[in-house]
Amino acid sequence: MRQASLLIAAVLLCCTAVFAGENEAAENAYCKYITEQANAQRDLLRSPSAIAGPTQPSAGTPPQLIFGLTGSLANNLKAPLTTGAARAACDLYVATTEAQQRIYFAAPKMEKDALMHRLNLVQQGSDQLETMIRDEEKMVQVHNVTGPALYYLQSARARLDMRRTSALTGLLPYVPTLSDLPLRELVNNKLHADEANQKAITKLASESGWDLTVSGGGRRQLAEFNSTTTVSEFGGFGEVSLTYNFGRHSANAHLDRSASAYLDFKNNQFEDVARQSAVLKGQIADTLSFLRPQLMALLEHDSDIEKSLRNIEGLDTSSALAFKNQLLADQIVLRVDLGDIQFRLDWLESYLHDNF
Repeated sequence: MRQASLLIAAVLLCCTAVFAGENEAAENAYCKYITEQANAQRDLLRSPSAIAGPTQPSAGTPPQLIFGLTGSLANNLKAPLTTGAARAACDLYVATTEAQQRIYFAAPKMEKDALMHRLNLVQQGSDQLETMIRDEEKMVQVHNVTGPALYYLQSARARLDMRRTSALTGLLPYVPTLSDLPLRELVNNKLHADEANQKAITKLASESGWDLTVSGGGRRQLAEFNSTTTVSEFGGFGEVSLTYNFGRHSANAHLDRSASAYLDFKNNQFEDVARQSAVLKGQIADTLSFLRPQLMALLEHDSDIEKSLRNIEGLDTSSALAFKNQLLADQIVLRVDLGDIQFRLDWLESYLHDNF
């Protein structure tokens, strides 16, 4: 039986390592995806564009063909902001994933730890009963103990085997490798990442209200047009233009308010980690309020068994020995459930203290 418990522990550790690697691979893949998208946009923004086409500078000059390059100062300023927004989005994804996992896997983590602890309790009880059964079998052979007295111990061992089977009939809880930081810090990190991401998006959007464009290149008079002007057929040209949207100041104020409103939204959104963290805290508090009375009830039963054992202490009749075996068998089985509830209480109280 002990080998089976070790095998279960090995399977759980193996699965945890595999899925932890998959989660890290997903984070790396997402960050690479969004970074490559931003790099592509950055390269487009900071690179000049080629221009070519006909133009007629004024009514007194013939049409000309111009060719050259044009560049935007606003686009050059947007280029690093684009990659900065990508980094902020990557940080937000990682922070959100870490907080979500701690919340989502809180209950499976407790069930996994409680399962392994319960299996250990069952194994300890089974070992104790096994020793007692071997001793009682020797006494039955010399007719010092009756068969029913031995059966009480065998029945208790069967009940423990049933408890082990019941614990193992469900799916083994899956829990990936989780962050060591308290949940409150993970939630704060996520909210700060949310704020940084919104600031990066707002800063990038605010650069759209103005632009300084510089163009330059060559020109050539179209051959099919005759002209008596003194303008040469070949030459260079240059152009500088400044554009400014008069709604830029108002738009930036709206963008700042939208970022603030978004953070308020995420703090109150039910699906977001901040709200889910509060829900988890309430669930743990409610569970503790139900487990504590149950623990007290089991402790009272254990105390009653101890009193009964003291009452028959020193009696060596067959009926007294049979009753003692029955009490000890019930106590061993009871203490498996008692130890399980005590472990869950300690686990939840520690989780509540460490994470909230």
